[in-house]
Amino acid sequence: MHRIRLISALVALTLLAAACADDPPPEPTPVVVAFDDGWGQLFVMNIDGSGLRQVTPTVGEDSRDPNYGNDAALSPDGEQLAYARGRFIEILDLESGESRSVHEGGYEPAFSPDGSKIAFTSNGSIDIMNVDGSDAHVIAQEESAFGATFSPDGSRVVYVTGGYLNEVSVNGGESTVLLRDQFWNSDPAFSPDGSTLVFSSNRGGNNGSEIYAMPSGGGEITPLTDTYAVHPKFTPDGSRILYDRAVTQAGELVTDVATGSQPEIASMNPDGSDQKRLTPRSLSGQMPTVGGGR
Repeated sequence: MHRIRLISALVALTLLAAACADDPPPEPTPVVVAFDDGWGQLFVMNIDGSGLRQVTPTVGEDSRDPNYGNDAALSPDGEQLAYARGRFIEILDLESGESRSVHEGGYEPAFSPDGSKIAFTSNGSIDIMNVDGSDAHVIAQEESAFGATFSPDGSRVVYVTGGYLNEVSVNGGESTVLLRDQFWNSDPAFSPDGSTLVFSSNRGGNNGSEIYAMPSGGGEITPLTDTYAVHPKFTPDGSRILYDRAVTQAGELVTDVATGSQPEIASMNPDGSDQKRLTPRSLSGQMPTVGGGR
């Protein structure tokens, strides 16, 4: 009797294992893009520019409006959007539309690669907290730090101070300078494999910023754009870089954002080729953030 039960159990386990082996792997979450229209309203769309929708309330031109939102950051799974709303950092669930405040006194949130933590700017320092807002503390005490972004392994944070690119452990400690020269460098972002750091800089010689790339450990700096372009972000698979650029009403690219132009969201290959507009001409778009694809 015991032998029969054992054989039956083994057969059941074998059938279960075979069934599990036949199950297809889970579908990755869709890759989505979020951005700010420059008037305190946040939008999301698919990676190809389709499915555009507004996800925060319409506001006036006054940044004191309680619904004014900016500095958006998508979670790695693309399902939540952290952003600054007045004095608060909020997290919006994109499926339910519900938003909750998680911290008072911060802006420019950035999710860690595993989605468990958020780095942000607070009173000129770089702080970090759990995604629910708990355990908020300083990791880089500076006078004018901003623009935090995590390394792909989640162990480090790169940020900007005085036009320099700096790096610090998520546990705090001494910061390391990654790029320091006579130019203004900002908007750092890693490639998914951590090998490349893209950023914007005014080293091109015109009155605006352009996008550049360099090895994350330092090395030769390569220009990716030759007209005004800022806020680069890699897609999750590393195949494209999203950014915002300035165009005239006729759709012509400009070198200086102060020429009566408006920003639009575009994408390009990691070497700067195949630059394409993603947002419609009728809508301004800036500060893109990407999530999903996991």
